[in-house]
Amino acid sequence: MKTQTTGDVLRVTDIDRLSAANSNHFKHLVRAQLTPQHQTVEVDLSAVSFVDSEGLGALAGIYRSLAEKGGRLRLLSPQPSVRHFLELVQFHRILEIHP
Repeated sequence: MKTQTTGDVLRVTDIDRLSAANSNHFKHLVRAQLTPQHQTVEVDLSAVSFVDSEGLGALAGIYRSLAEKGGRLRLLSPQPSVRHFLELVQFHRILEIHP
């Protein structure tokens, strides 16, 4: 996993899965990189082939932290199976998912 800041956006890339195996690392990485200047976190899901409940929990936790401060979480380019899972659990109703 890598992070990059552009303006007020923190982007997380190079993720192959969001699961119990790495969800804590993901949360800690994002929270360690967040600064008061960040208004948006973008998570590039284009390479993610699998998401489980722990991965969803990590995304939900980051979303809550950002929402409390008026920020937002964007999920970018999920693969069809990941997008379907996010829609199945209704995450598309609370998170921004961009093609």
